[in-house]
Amino acid sequence: MNGLSTVLAIVRREYLTRVRRRAFVVATVLGPILTVGLIAGLVLLTQSTEDPVKVWVVDHDGLITVPTDGGQFVPTCPTCYRERPLLTYRFGREAKAKEALQAEGYTCMVTFDAGLMQSEKMQLLQLSPPPGRAKRAMERDFSEALERLKVRERADLDYDAYLSLKTDVSLVALDIDTGEQKGEERALLGFMFSVFMFTFVLIYGMHVMRGVIEEKSNRIVEVVLSTVRPSQLLAGKIAGIGLVGLTQILGWAVLSWVLFFVFGLALDQSAWMESWAQTQGLAPEAVDLTTVMATQSELAFLLDINWAVMLTCGALYFVLGYALYSAFFATIGAMVEQESDAQYLLLPVMAPLLFSYVLASMSLDSPESTLAIVSSFVPFSAPISMMVRLPMGVPWWHVVLSMTLLLVTTVALVGLAGRVYRVAILMYGKKPNMKEVVRWMFHPDSGAL
Repeated sequence: MNGLSTVLAIVRREYLTRVRRRAFVVATVLGPILTVGLIAGLVLLTQSTEDPVKVWVVDHDGLITVPTDGGQFVPTCPTCYRERPLLTYRFGREAKAKEALQAEGYTCMVTFDAGLMQSEKMQLLQLSPPPGRAKRAMERDFSEALERLKVRERADLDYDAYLSLKTDVSLVALDIDTGEQKGEERALLGFMFSVFMFTFVLIYGMHVMRGVIEEKSNRIVEVVLSTVRPSQLLAGKIAGIGLVGLTQILGWAVLSWVLFFVFGLALDQSAWMESWAQTQGLAPEAVDLTTVMATQSELAFLLDINWAVMLTCGALYFVLGYALYSAFFATIGAMVEQESDAQYLLLPVMAPLLFSYVLASMSLDSPESTLAIVSSFVPFSAPISMMVRLPMGVPWWHVVLSMTLLLVTTVALVGLAGRVYRVAILMYGKKPNMKEVVRWMFHPDSGAL
């Protein structure tokens, strides 16, 4: 019984000690508010940034449309093309020039012809990329229309024959000016870069926080501050740990290139390459790994990516994004005595980072939507959101403006964090409240040392 009482006493102490902490109360209250706010914000942003899609359908062979008395064309299967708030269709027999499409409010044009019966692929000439939801709806509509067309051509149709007519139309998105394919693969590549960005910023930002807490708890910082200013210590810590992350990123890039190069050499000398060249009617010495990739639609886009721009921008966005969030992590580390206390204060810092990740995943369907463009300019989400857009091709001034806004915000926040860091790093036994933190940020003497 005494043993049980002892255990219960320890449980009571551990529970009350943590529940009574101000950080725990603040995190408990802010958690639901931030979660609901995040969901509500995403819903509102999605609804407000999805532009309507108006499609001009060219039916050269008259397979799916019939003329009306007014000279218009209507589909023979009206139910196949349901009118939706964000997706409408108009039909004709002739293709329209880009200028005519723009003048009449169309966002894309597709052609329905006899070749579709075999290939089940349609070219989607786009003035602006449609959202992924609209594109999937278009594929379902055209699949149903093609199935009905096949059924009409069969006089005797049993169930097995019907199943053989099932159709899955896929849309191949092409830029109407350049004819360049801009598929989901490019956006997926950008999203992979954004995931790496999110992970590295989080990991190395946490390293900064843990380093500050360790120095403060071991009182090493008192010795260090006898020779350097607090602002110099903070800047050096952020820069030093950031260089570790940048070194790892560059190491991965170089090692990946070396492995790819070695794999290409091994493949060039293999029997498989010789066999593949013969099936393609090519001389074995005239083909290499890039030739194989160019013939695969799933991999060919990798040859068109400007890897120098991707890697350079990735490194710059990591440096700036890491510095921005590290300022917050360092401030939290200076405000607490142990890492367990810091966990409660991480939520407000993690919220914009998680919000940026969710925005990037939403931009995957439509990298050139208003939501994706705006989020790539907002400093807190730019390092992650812009990486989704870069493989699709981004105007140079978008990148410059995004980095400039991010740089200015980072410098300002690191400066404010340095003011808090200067005072909080030497406080022992006293936990500052938010009012004191704000006062330290804007006090005219807080940056004097």
